[in-house]
Amino acid sequence: MTLWRWREDIQHDFAARMDWTIRSYAEANHPPVPRLGHGDTLHVRSGEVFGLSAAGTSDPDGDSVSYWWFQYPEAGTYQGAISFAPLSESLYYVHTIRAPEVERPETVHFILRVTDKGTPPLSRYRRVVVNITPD
Repeated sequence: MTLWRWREDIQHDFAARMDWTIRSYAEANHPPVPRLGHGDTLHVRSGEVFGLSAAGTSDPDGDSVSYWWFQYPEAGTYQGAISFAPLSESLYYVHTIRAPEVERPETVHFILRVTDKGTPPLSRYRRVVVNITPD
């Protein structure tokens, strides 16, 4: 999947940077500022329910933003899929994630993608590493 997953955001970022060279600050779109409502590393036990929070996220232009949390399996040691159910992964606070049952310590990486509603829409990211330990 490599760079392909980020292609649209890269193109929008390039377009915005071009706008910055010819427009005033007020006329151009600027990227949102993703923040976490917790540390960028969490420690949980097998089967424990935990949450991911984007509390404090903002946009310098006052644009509304959308949120998307996704698991980034290429970076972690745990290769199984983790569900956000029954909630959606497009909420600023997802508090229903159940850690998988593990027999040895595992890491799972989650990415928060925050996208503003400006033109062009700009996205920024934050990573959360979840360390899971067996009971």
